[in-house]
Amino acid sequence: FDIASRGARVHLRPARPAAMAPTMAQRDWERRARSKHRAGGSHASPWHHPHATWLTLIVVAVVLLQGVLYGRVHARSMRIQTADDEIARRAEAIRSMLVKQEDLREQVASLREVVVRMDTAVVDTLEKGAAAKRHANRDQAPTKTETETDAGSSVKSLREQQRILMDRASLANRLAGIAPTDADEAFFDANDAALQEIREERAAYGRREQMETAGSALVWSNSVKDAMATGAKVTWDDEDRVAKRVTGTNPRRAGPEPPNADDDGTFATEPKSLFASYLGRYGAGGSFLTPSASKAGERVTDGDMGILKDSALGRMGASRLDKARAGDNPHAYAAVVIMSCNRADYLERTVESVRAALGMGKQSGDLRSKFPVFISQDGRNKAVRTYAESRVKDFHWMQHLEDAPPQTRTRFRWDSAAYYRISAHYKWAMKTLFEDMGYERVIVLEDDMELSPDFFGYFEAAGRLMDADPSVYTVSSWNDNGQKIHVSDESRLYRSDFFPGLGWMLNKQLWHELAPKWPDSYWDDWMRLSDTRKGRESIRPEVCRTFNFGEAGSSKGQFYRTYLASIKRATRVDIEWSAADLTYLDGKTYEDSVRRSLESAAIVDSPTKVHLASKDAADANVYKVVYNSEREFNVLAKRFGVFAEWKDGVPRAGYRGIVTFKMYQGRATVMLVPAPKAQVARTYAQWNGEQDVEVTLPAAKLPVQLPVQAKAKAVEAAPKVDAGADDGLTEEERNDRLTQAMERWWQYEAGA
Repeated sequence: FDIASRGARVHLRPARPAAMAPTMAQRDWERRARSKHRAGGSHASPWHHPHATWLTLIVVAVVLLQGVLYGRVHARSMRIQTADDEIARRAEAIRSMLVKQEDLREQVASLREVVVRMDTAVVDTLEKGAAAKRHANRDQAPTKTETETDAGSSVKSLREQQRILMDRASLANRLAGIAPTDADEAFFDANDAALQEIREERAAYGRREQMETAGSALVWSNSVKDAMATGAKVTWDDEDRVAKRVTGTNPRRAGPEPPNADDDGTFATEPKSLFASYLGRYGAGGSFLTPSASKAGERVTDGDMGILKDSALGRMGASRLDKARAGDNPHAYAAVVIMSCNRADYLERTVESVRAALGMGKQSGDLRSKFPVFISQDGRNKAVRTYAESRVKDFHWMQHLEDAPPQTRTRFRWDSAAYYRISAHYKWAMKTLFEDMGYERVIVLEDDMELSPDFFGYFEAAGRLMDADPSVYTVSSWNDNGQKIHVSDESRLYRSDFFPGLGWMLNKQLWHELAPKWPDSYWDDWMRLSDTRKGRESIRPEVCRTFNFGEAGSSKGQFYRTYLASIKRATRVDIEWSAADLTYLDGKTYEDSVRRSLESAAIVDSPTKVHLASKDAADANVYKVVYNSEREFNVLAKRFGVFAEWKDGVPRAGYRGIVTFKMYQGRATVMLVPAPKAQVARTYAQWNGEQDVEVTLPAAKLPVQLPVQAKAKAVEAAPKVDAGADDGLTEEERNDRLTQAMERWWQYEAGA
């Protein structure tokens, strides 16, 4: 045993025999034990721990793993920083490109104005040459005058300059990287057509000289009515739009008629736009009407000009209409008609979408009993008939057949016979459903539409407002500015002066008003005329309830790729339309809400100045862009990417001239607002004499005037003149006034 003492140790051992002498291993063990005892157990080295090696390996592994992770995080942060720098650089490049494009667009717009002035100059030059030729013929001058020679060379020079300007405008678009829009193509086509008209008029002058030499005289007529008012016997030449006067006795005058008594030498310049043609057809007297076409299809040429009579509607062909009347469906809210012609594949896709909408959504009641569906086929297409007759047993089917092929009223390229067939088909189908079947409301679909799940619930809710409010024109499922970048709220509805169409509903009361004057063609643009709409407004959603997939059709895909292909269709199925509060759509309430939005909106002139707000502050993030004319609106609309088109003083999706749309997925609201002096269409109250013509939205900081439309004001202010009365003007003065009026109209079309 050992006895330890301070400073020394005493070891007392018993003596051991030699046989018990310790071995080398025992001595080593004893030596280590003594060393360990002297060092103390608490001060033992950690490296002698039995798990020291594993702990060391674990620590090293953790350190290495942290190093790898930190390296990856650092590399990712560097990539993010590099991407941010690249985004900032590209954003700056895009901003500079937008500025450059705006400058180029302004240059293109100025070039277009110059082209329009060139058009006017060409017409002036031709008229001066015609006047000089007329006076030369009357004075029996043997040679051409100096004015005529100069006029011919001037016309040629003007044509060359006009073509150069058009080429420059096209080149500016290409340099800006801007693909030509449908509006650009229409502009170039209109100018080409104008030049072609000028060439045809000059050729007509040549034919006129030849016929005068043969002893006949020609009268340039502005309309059928003007020609008939002369009292002479006339025959018509549709190609030249002239009336050949048969020499003889005028019943309004005594004695033989002088050869050149009414030979004024002017020509009837035709309007170069669809809207202008409608003013001529339904408002101004049809100065471009071809007389042979006026007799086609039971269409007359006096007060009923352009109206499609019931005798020209056609007839019912094959059908499947068992229990199709309103009396057989007592729970029916509205009949649904799918207008079809010759696209069986499109029709099948639309039918499947209608079936899906009838079985989806949180709507009360049986939708199939509330909305009986009809397929109305125009013509004899076998594929459409086979599909509708044999494969769509759950829908009704009826076939519309025409008695005679339609004949167009004009010889413009856009005046296709297909539009005449469509107009007749629409009137026939709605007449059948309203008058023969007895339904109170009709929802009109086309065979190239897909419906949203809440389509029928939306129409039932908005239809109640339409029936109760006489200022509501129709209910539509379409928003012309419903592209994905401009909409967000699927439950938001608006009032609009522009008739949207493309999935819409009307009631029997409106049908009885429209049916007697239904047009023979272009029914949708006729529905947008002020004289037809009378200030009433349509209900439309912010997010479309239909998607139009029909790129191929009568309109040849007009605007499809630019606007329609990116339309967003509503997809929510949880909107309870039966319980929705739509009181904000009341006329006065809606007007007040628009006024409040105008008061709080910030004025901007470019999309780069519209800021992104948080979702909570999105409703208050409102901006307004002020325009002074239709031309300025078109420039701003293209800048913001919305539909730049007007019909009879109303922009697409506009309300009192105000076009509202969203940006940044609903985080900002932008309103294109007319200036106080800008002309917009009259309201329903103004049409009914309940409000002054010149008014503003009440208490608005930026007043929005609602003056009467220029055309309507001119018609009201113009004195009523008897067609047979003598106005005291010579034929030459009367035609000079007509020419001046047409020049002013061209300036109006150009936005001057």
